[in-house]
Amino acid sequence: MKNLVEFYLVLFRFWMKFPEKLRFLLVGGYNTVVSYFIYVVCLYFLEGNYPQVSLLLSFLISSVNSYVTQKFYVFNTRGNYVREYILCLASWGVSYIANAGLLLMFTSFFSLNPYVAQIFCLIIIAVLNYILLKYVAFYRSFHQVN
Repeated sequence: MKNLVEFYLVLFRFWMKFPEKLRFLLVGGYNTVVSYFIYVVCLYFLEGNYPQVSLLLSFLISSVNSYVTQKFYVFNTRGNYVREYILCLASWGVSYIANAGLLLMFTSFFSLNPYVAQIFCLIIIAVLNYILLKYVAFYRSFHQVN
């Protein structure tokens, strides 16, 4: 077990040498795949009829995973867990509203398939998420490091 922990720490130190934006891109990509997978599964079980419900379920289920991976593997903060999680939820709430609006626009006004529409939404929302997480949820920790 001790060797496994040591191996993890070596990998973690190596990982943290990557620039923050690259870590966000990779971790965010992983979180996006998880979130989109949940969205697709929900939409499938709802027979493709309720993309907004699928989006909400995806948001609720994937938020904990996303918080943990962003906190430890992107921003590497040591701050208050509850405070940061609440700020993450607030940031994601803004992103969720933007995503819901974009999804509605793409599916209603442009008549895109909801599966395809959400892919476009995710690309746009990824940029918004980085800004909100860096400067809102993990703001204090970011400025202590620099």
